Amino acid sequence: MRRLLLASFILLFTEISFSREKLNYTITSDSQIQNIKGNFEAHGNVVIKSTNNNFEASSNKLTYDKEARYLKLVGDVFVKNLESEGLSIQSSLGDELTIFTETGVFKFKSSNDKKVITKLKF
Repeated sequence: MRRLLLASFILLFTEISFSREKLNYTITSDSQIQNIKGNFEAHGNVVIKSTNNNFEASSNKLTYDKEARYLKLVGDVFVKNLESEGLSIQSSLGDELTIFTETGVFKFKSSNDKKVITKLKF
């Protein structure tokens, strides 16, 4: 019984590579699953950190679609140090972030009349 209680409090850690450039990410969450096609999901208290740079993000849910080559963070998304196509985001808040892993292009949006808030660094 004691082990069962301990196991329910252990966070899951995964290191995964999403692109040809082999940018590696460490993902911490309450639960994680990967299917046979290579798609990946993490749920609950998701934190993703890059082992190659200072990129860090958190959300309620993370999905990675290997075939479509995108990473999606959903629910209370917070991002730090996102570099893309010469643009450097120090921090940003929103409801849903999609990063297209092949190109590095991203789309950030919010719903329910909330705004995406971003601090840029030039």
